[in-house]
Amino acid sequence: MAWAACAAALLAACATPPRDPVAAAQATVQQRAQQRADAIVRQDAAAAYALASPAYRRLVTPDVYAVRRAAVPVQWLSARVHQVDCPLDGAEPPVRCTVRLEITSQPRLPLPGAARAPFSGFVQETWVRDGDQWWMLEEL
Repeated sequence: MAWAACAAALLAACATPPRDPVAAAQATVQQRAQQRADAIVRQDAAAAYALASPAYRRLVTPDVYAVRRAAVPVQWLSARVHQVDCPLDGAEPPVRCTVRLEITSQPRLPLPGAARAPFSGFVQETWVRDGDQWWMLEEL
């Protein structure tokens, strides 16, 4: 009887596929990167700041971050995560991911009408794992 219980437990364990650390990282980073992109589109500096790495937040205050975001010469009109790449690089689970965002933006500068037309392109971000959470690696 005990043998049957052990065999059933072993079969149940085998039936559950192992969790793919790369896929798990990509899913989490995609969600957080999209949250940050949505915050930038809404011009919600506080929400974007909350997704910056803890090390960055120790050095840069929310007010300074908001001023820096407001000084960016383009305004994001829309943004979506296009691709997430989380290589193992010898660490499992991954510790760094590259996110490629497709954005549509518009210059904030006082330019003639045609020069203010929206344009689309790609932006690359780096996300890092700190503990069990993923954070945007902001530049200082």
